[in-house]
Amino acid sequence: MKPNYRYFVFSILFLTAFSGALRAAESGWTTLEKTPLPEIHVPKIDRLTLGNGLQLLMLQDHELPVVRGFLYVRTGALYDPPGKLGLAAMTGKLLREGGTLKRPPERFEAELAAVGADIESDISREFGAIGFKCLKEDLPKVLELLFEMLREPAFDAKKLELVRLQMLEQLRRQNDDPGKIAVREFPKLLYGKDSVWARTTTPEMLKSLTRDDVLDFYKKYFFPDRIILAVSGDFSKQALVKRVETLTKDWPRAAEPLPVPAPVEKRWTAGQTLIPKSADQATLLLGHFGDKRFNPDKFALMLLNDILGGEALVSRLGKRVRSTLGLAYGIYSRFGLETDYGVFFIMAQTQAKNAKRVLAESRRILEEIRRPGSVTQAELDFYKQSLLNSLYSEYEPRYNFAKDEARFAYYGYPPNYLELFRQNIENVTLEDIQRVAEQYLKPEALQILVVGDPKEIGPMPGARVMSIGQ
Repeated sequence: MKPNYRYFVFSILFLTAFSGALRAAESGWTTLEKTPLPEIHVPKIDRLTLGNGLQLLMLQDHELPVVRGFLYVRTGALYDPPGKLGLAAMTGKLLREGGTLKRPPERFEAELAAVGADIESDISREFGAIGFKCLKEDLPKVLELLFEMLREPAFDAKKLELVRLQMLEQLRRQNDDPGKIAVREFPKLLYGKDSVWARTTTPEMLKSLTRDDVLDFYKKYFFPDRIILAVSGDFSKQALVKRVETLTKDWPRAAEPLPVPAPVEKRWTAGQTLIPKSADQATLLLGHFGDKRFNPDKFALMLLNDILGGEALVSRLGKRVRSTLGLAYGIYSRFGLETDYGVFFIMAQTQAKNAKRVLAESRRILEEIRRPGSVTQAELDFYKQSLLNSLYSEYEPRYNFAKDEARFAYYGYPPNYLELFRQNIENVTLEDIQRVAEQYLKPEALQILVVGDPKEIGPMPGARVMSIGQ
């Protein structure tokens, strides 16, 4: 990933509504007046668990004759067997492209196209995700195709070879991009290269994967009690429930629990790594472990991160390193709060000759934000507004409520999480910001990764030199 950047970037709506606040921020927050935090009005979402364990979330919206669906499956690349990394991703692609036992790929595509509908599938690190969109009158047909794909995938051999070539090409292109190399390799410095939270595939592994491997992975993880389906749009709830019950009839629950990954050992060790890459531009990351998703300090940490580098236009990193000093094309930070310990990092792209100056300034800003009194009340109020406005703008299309409610349910958040989110953001104090800055940011324990031309970067005493993919 450049991980999900939309969280860190202002929406156009926000920039328009808060241009005055932005000017105040740039002048030191002195003229910013406190305004009430925005309210969020979450529409009613009906929830139902079927007899086979499948969870169904329903959000009716009759404004347009369109229906969207979002389906999450409890699977992921976390469960790739050793030596077969990339298997989950290949399974996710082939689930959609490989046809079914009743319909070969060409027929499946033709029947979907005939009603102007769309189905997409993917498996990422922690979940499988399938989405569909169709007209109201075509929902019964699209649900039939969706659950046939889920229950009777064919994993066509020719399509498998095509997907393999696509994945190999994607890997090759990653190795041409310093930014993608850095994002891929940095977690290995923290977790270790064999950790399920950091490991990556190789061309040799992708070439070794077989249809039997894909089929075995599918059989191990696809069951109705591991599925959350959210549907939004113009539909009848009664008809939807009946249709899903019919299509999932006699689909057995999982017989065994999901494997539990080994817990992450959180270590604080400083170090420098250089990956030589001939290019004028260098990418650098510096960081250490973040924390876990349900940490009660989560909301203070999110705000602290936005102040530090989450908001590209007015954050500490953006204002000084990018705007004032002109040292970076782009710079931002992220404090990862994940299922196990996530990653806190600062990432920047700069001319290779400026890499060491960017590192030094980033470290200086990190140290400054930990000092008592560094963050003002006006600054904190601005970022509360910023965070909630950028979040709420994502729900302009109402169907995103259904999609995110399914994701929240997948991770175990309560049904009223969005309301709780606003309350918790509102309750964060300056004392909380100061406390978490001192507790969770550790400039003395930074791992540093630089991808670029050593001749342009200059000496990095004590740095370990690592080749791409090592």
